[in-house]
Amino acid sequence: MDTFNDIVAEKRTYSATQVTHSHHHAHLIMPLRGELTIAAGASHHRVNEQTLLYVSPNYEHGFYATSRNEFLVLDIPGGMVSANDMRGYSSGCEAHALNNQWKSIRHLLLHELEQQQYSRSALRDLFPYISRCLQQEKRIQPRSIQYIHEHYDQPISVQMLAELENYNRTYYSSWFMNETGKTPSAYIQEVRVNEAKKLLLNSDMPVLHIAMQVGLEHQSSLTRLFTKHEQLTPSQYRQKYRG
Repeated sequence: MDTFNDIVAEKRTYSATQVTHSHHHAHLIMPLRGELTIAAGASHHRVNEQTLLYVSPNYEHGFYATSRNEFLVLDIPGGMVSANDMRGYSSGCEAHALNNQWKSIRHLLLHELEQQQYSRSALRDLFPYISRCLQQEKRIQPRSIQYIHEHYDQPISVQMLAELENYNRTYYSSWFMNETGKTPSAYIQEVRVNEAKKLLLNSDMPVLHIAMQVGLEHQSSLTRLFTKHEQLTPSQYRQKYRG
């Protein structure tokens, strides 16, 4: 199925055995049940009830799932990606919050799959809209979320983030949850963990120094975050994935 000219939509499940490959088509992976891990170089992305993932054509990635799962996967021919001018997505993969807009798109795709005469022309008609949604999220990021990605190594308060959006703290927390599927604190933690992963895999920096590089004062704070997110300590993560 590596060479084809039309969009394919399927429900798929994945096993705990990691498979690594690349192909000429793109993936849009939406969760239905469970969690899927996509490993690409030093990055590990998760597709779960809060996130979806776009994987570009010709991008080598591995995938595995450790629990019962089901995902809605859209295979998009590389020619269609180029034709729709997916700037910013020429290589790599990008996670997005599963907000109400994406839930509506998922509902439409599932509706098409459930029809007795499944029509791929409907998927072709829908894809330009999906493409615009992906590009819009890539280009236009709320100021507070952009601030987190640029200043994760510094102290960040929810009040400070709320002021960047001109919201009060209570409304901001609700707005942030709707945008990302996470609380501000959980999002900041995830960004710090992902940055720490890169340093663990691509440097020999001591764990204490890595903790400080990602905005944590103590090595124990990073260890607690890793144990929570990865069920591994930072040293165990480095040993497992670097080895």
